[in-house]
Amino acid sequence: MSTEPKPEWTPELDKENSKAVWAHLVPFMGWLLLMSLLGDPSGWRYAWQTIGVLVLLLMFRPWRWYEAPKLKSLPLAVLVGVFVFVIWVGFESATFKNLFPAVSEFYERWFVDLLHIGKLREPLEFGENGLYHYDPHQTGWPLFWVHMFGTTLIVGMIEEFAFRGFLYRWMQGSPFFKKDIGAMNWKMCILVAVLFALEHNEWLMGLFCGIFYTWLMVKTRDIWAAVFAHALTNGLLGWYAVHTGFYWFW
Repeated sequence: MSTEPKPEWTPELDKENSKAVWAHLVPFMGWLLLMSLLGDPSGWRYAWQTIGVLVLLLMFRPWRWYEAPKLKSLPLAVLVGVFVFVIWVGFESATFKNLFPAVSEFYERWFVDLLHIGKLREPLEFGENGLYHYDPHQTGWPLFWVHMFGTTLIVGMIEEFAFRGFLYRWMQGSPFFKKDIGAMNWKMCILVAVLFALEHNEWLMGLFCGIFYTWLMVKTRDIWAAVFAHALTNGLLGWYAVHTGFYWFW
């Protein structure tokens, strides 16, 4: 049973709570909406999606309810970001497939894509020029770097503020922004990780990823550590996709 004192609920606090809820959720919902409207965005479509959500972030500024980033959190954030990247691609990497083909196939069948569970990944569809639509040789390098900015910093921010900053604490009570960011609640951590996993094709890795990012935020008492780790993971996935052609990770 929590011994955390409950703040006296006032009209001002209610207004502040509503403002904080929308500030955490609108950029994330905007990203999903634009993705739905644009289809599978690449090139200029991804650029407009990125620009649109950047505008929403600057308008709603969810970071107003947090302390500034802590430099001392950076080393652990780097370790978590790299570790999540390694486990995310590990079972489907060329090296692992060559060493343990049966394990890799089992993982791909049963722990990737809940809508087609039991089946292997569908091959990527390439254009007439033999290039995938995320390939920088197809989109051009300037739009590739816009994509990298969107998938690293923008996605890292909107998902961390929505899942870790808001949802994890909101399920523990209101006003959510008064909940201690450094308090671990394992039931809520797992539940948020499950919801986070359902958003990703690699759902098992998404589950682990959600747990690690929440743990990192709580351990450092710094949501920016989770944002940086998430951005680093996504950036490494983009680099990996370009160098291996495994664009389903991006």
